[in-house]
Amino acid sequence: MHTAWQTILLAITTANLVALLLQNRRLRTALATARHEADHDPLTGLPNRRALVRHLNALLADRTRPVSVALLDLNDFKAINDQHGHAAGDSLLIHVADTLTALDLPAAYIGRMSGDEFLIITDGGERTSRENATAAADALDRSTLAIFGEPVNCRASIGLAIADHGTRTASDLLTRADAAMYDAKRHGTAVQVWHHTTATTATKAATSRRRYR
Repeated sequence: MHTAWQTILLAITTANLVALLLQNRRLRTALATARHEADHDPLTGLPNRRALVRHLNALLADRTRPVSVALLDLNDFKAINDQHGHAAGDSLLIHVADTLTALDLPAAYIGRMSGDEFLIITDGGERTSRENATAAADALDRSTLAIFGEPVNCRASIGLAIADHGTRTASDLLTRADAAMYDAKRHGTAVQVWHHTTATTATKAATSRRRYR
């Protein structure tokens, strides 16, 4: 039979154990939240640049994998921001993120790089990569968002780069995709695939604009 003192000790021990379990649960929740916030864009909820580059490097580590990236840059985004304000620009970015996610592209990992740039990483062959880029371009071309009662288009220029033996890092592949995207803007095409013969000028121009790490 428990004495009164033993009963009190048991109650205190139980209470302390419950408190520790609750604290542990709160810490796990806080850690999961911190990890999620570190890897996701706070505006769109998509994976951010850090998560995208990490995922891409992991795929490229396997040299047998057919990997590609499609870099999307919205057309006339600055003009939309200037005309309607940054809140309208944010609404457009969220709309674009929702549009891309709703496509449910096969073997694709979609995120926001920065500003008005989004990235589609395709862990599949060249055909799937091209189809994903084309589907994204077509969906955005058809999509509009009403801002202050005025329909605003979501068209984008897309640069597609497909990994080969010369592109085995995220930096290599993203630089090529950036060059192809710049070329698409220059020629007014929706999707431009990077290749050696036509992208030399675009590569130099794109490299001067940014460096990927």
